[in-house]
Amino acid sequence: MDREKLAENLLNFLPAMFKKLMRVHPTFEMPKQQMGLLFHISKENRKPMSYYSEKMMVPKPNLTVIADKLINDGFVERAFDSNDRRVIILALTKKGEEYINENIKRIKGEMMERLDSFNDKDIERLNELILEMKEIFDRLD
Repeated sequence: MDREKLAENLLNFLPAMFKKLMRVHPTFEMPKQQMGLLFHISKENRKPMSYYSEKMMVPKPNLTVIADKLINDGFVERAFDSNDRRVIILALTKKGEEYINENIKRIKGEMMERLDSFNDKDIERLNELILEMKEIFDRLD
């Protein structure tokens, strides 16, 4: 299979997979970008804002607005790098950790309900394929 065909397949498959698994997408009490930043911080806590900006593909000035809202709401705290005070570090607060864990649990539960329609063989095969895909994609820079 050539690279162009793979790119087309990924463009078609990924949104379809997300839509089917998240059809009953839970509503959050905050905008998606704030939830996304909170999720990224929960996975890799205490990183510079530029790190999250790159991960989320959001310009730094826009990320500052998103982070400020989370800071004002008590979900995230801002700290400065001890080696370079120009570098701003974002860290999850206890409130932020509880909020993200609660929502991840809720999302996971809804996904598991959707996956109940698969038999054990399908679940096993999908797990194998996803782990194989993760291994391949981890080689990307």
